[in-house]
Amino acid sequence: MERAVFGASDFFSHKAFITVFRGIEYVQIGHLKEANVDIVDIWFDPWKVSYKELLELFFDLHDPTTRVGQQLQNQSFIFFSNINQLAEAKQKKNELKHIVKDEVITEITPVWEQINTWRRLN
Repeated sequence: MERAVFGASDFFSHKAFITVFRGIEYVQIGHLKEANVDIVDIWFDPWKVSYKELLELFFDLHDPTTRVGQQLQNQSFIFFSNINQLAEAKQKKNELKHIVKDEVITEITPVWEQINTWRRLN
């Protein structure tokens, strides 16, 4: 089993992660304390679904860009669990930079530094 954790403001239903892919074993939702950011904490079988597929779904489910005046309203996070996830997240963010015209605001940070900053909802 492997862990993937994503967060964004006003964007996704955790149900998309449950219903879209085989191999997702457990999903827990939460909320960043003192922020308008929903968190989805996913445990998955990497033999059945790849981290890259989860990243793609994450970026499909929200707008990872910012426009003038929206910096604080639109937030996006990838909380990586290992070095491979870090590399894939950086690669996907760089790919997006070449596709979209606005700045990609997604922050990539270790999950263990943020684990106590969100409140679990289920």
